[in-house]
Amino acid sequence: MLGFFPNPYPNELLYSICARFQERVDYPNQISVIRDLFQTKNAIAIFDLPSKLNRLVAALPAGHSYTVDNFIDNHTLLPFYSPFLPLERLQLVRQDMCADNGSKIHTRLGIVAGFIEMPSHLSFCPLCMEDDRKQFGECYWHRLHQLPGVEVCSTHGVFLEKSAVLTHNRRRISEFVSLEQATQVISPRPIDPLNSGHKVLLKIARDIDWLLNNCRFVPGLEALYEKYLSLVKTNPELVTYTGRIRVQEFLRLFKNYYSSQVLDCLQCPLDEQIRDNWLAQLVRFPKRIHHPLRHLLLIHFLGYTVQEFFELKEAPKPFGNAPCRCLNPVCKYFKKPQIKKCQITYNQENRKPTGTFFCSCGFVYSRIGPDKSPEDYFRFSKIKVYGSVWEECLKAFWEDSSLTLKAISQRLGVRIKTVLRQADRLKLIFPRPNTKARATELCSSLKPRVFSFIQAPDILESCRNQWLEVIAANAEAGRTELRSKAPAIYGQLYKHDKNWLLEHLPPPLTNNGTLYVDWNNRDIETLEAVKVAVQGLKQDVNRPIWISKTAIANFLDHPASAWVRRHLNRLPMTAKVLDELAETREEFAVRRVQWAANTFHQENITPHEWQLVRRASLRKETKKLPLVKKAIADALEVLNSLN
Repeated sequence: MLGFFPNPYPNELLYSICARFQERVDYPNQISVIRDLFQTKNAIAIFDLPSKLNRLVAALPAGHSYTVDNFIDNHTLLPFYSPFLPLERLQLVRQDMCADNGSKIHTRLGIVAGFIEMPSHLSFCPLCMEDDRKQFGECYWHRLHQLPGVEVCSTHGVFLEKSAVLTHNRRRISEFVSLEQATQVISPRPIDPLNSGHKVLLKIARDIDWLLNNCRFVPGLEALYEKYLSLVKTNPELVTYTGRIRVQEFLRLFKNYYSSQVLDCLQCPLDEQIRDNWLAQLVRFPKRIHHPLRHLLLIHFLGYTVQEFFELKEAPKPFGNAPCRCLNPVCKYFKKPQIKKCQITYNQENRKPTGTFFCSCGFVYSRIGPDKSPEDYFRFSKIKVYGSVWEECLKAFWEDSSLTLKAISQRLGVRIKTVLRQADRLKLIFPRPNTKARATELCSSLKPRVFSFIQAPDILESCRNQWLEVIAANAEAGRTELRSKAPAIYGQLYKHDKNWLLEHLPPPLTNNGTLYVDWNNRDIETLEAVKVAVQGLKQDVNRPIWISKTAIANFLDHPASAWVRRHLNRLPMTAKVLDELAETREEFAVRRVQWAANTFHQENITPHEWQLVRRASLRKETKKLPLVKKAIADALEVLNSLN
């Protein structure tokens, strides 16, 4: 158990606390410090996400008030990642930091696969150093200054300076170095308040500061996705008719908002040629973890600070929250919240949302939104399907001679004309008692529907003659064009004389107008492109890469690359050539050794000199001959794989 441990300063990195401890106890070697702090000599001085914290807490002086959670939340970088992780993953990371298993921490957070590198050196703010010395008598490493994306001090608005202390010191893995030991006299470099890039960096730093010290939200990836989606859809330019995100337009506006210099500085470049880039993945259903820095860029683009975003209530839905009301007057759930399924589409002209509601009674209606008052919940713009319950009631009311058409329409919640049209669709008996004259008077266009074709054969013959005249006048037209010429006649014949109509229609198009694709020609084109790609890969003067099928497909230009990836089964000659030209691992190993040998020859290196350089490179005593060192590494790797 330790007899002394320094009190942490505000927002101080745990690495910095251990460094101040090492500086004051003045141990003869680094292993002694590690052994006393973590009760093992196998611990490593990790600056961002240390493990074995349970050992550290157990070794602290008696009567201390420190806990593992206190160290993690206030003196490590985990709070920066926490809000953008699944809760289960976050719990695993905290368990790893508490226990001895620290090898999986960075992998679980997505840092390894996120293509955003951690800083190579610890950083500091010159003005923060002065303030710390005035207040505490010494300066220390602030955890905010050690995160990727933090280029300026959020408090003083000056650029951070890199120290000479490595974040990953492979030669002295157990060494803690305090800021006092690494002190440098550097003049502050203030940011330009008129520079848009500098303003973005300052905003990023302030939001990360809030995440480290104030944010305890862990909403989960799906909740983040839903909130992103609802905020993006507030911009009509970014939404299709079906409610999908226009990714290319979204990418264009995003790149107009951030300059390429800022995105490169933050290690978040966007390539328009990559369809599945990180920005597109953030607004799709989450399948992977992304670096918090990318989330911050998206949040700022949407017009919020990170605090405003996490404290933002759920965006209002255009038709309220489910369940919605059924508006079928003859349904037992009439005007009750019963409908759980609502499909939302968007009008292409005015960008207004249209909700389609499906009730279990079969009644389907739509309404143009958004809803602005509670009264809007009880209106519809169009009935799309009446459903079995509504139709059975219409049949029962139709046979009841005591009910007038007006009474039926009131009970069913529709107009009289609608009652007549639906009765005709259901093949109900015409005329109803005491309603024949009334029906034709209300809707003269329904007159041919009131009397069946059996009762009026002259109408049937007239429709046939008119259809034959349409065909004669448009001899080259297809079925769809003929139907558009005389829709009413086509509808009457289709409903009442379908067999005759089908006999007097031109033959349907076999391919529905789809253009024929000549896959044989594409196979020949792709075959030549594959040969050129393989030749280009072999002639590359840089370090050789494995000429696999995937590498060849990546080297091809569009659309040949897409054909190889998606339709290789339709390109038999190309598939055969790919099998012949793609290298096995053994062939690639031999070619790589030959490349290494040629490199030795070009550099005029003898076997004896190669041995000297190899030994020197293993002792890390030379920085010369980088090309030779790469060749040595390749040769050693091949020999190890063969063994």
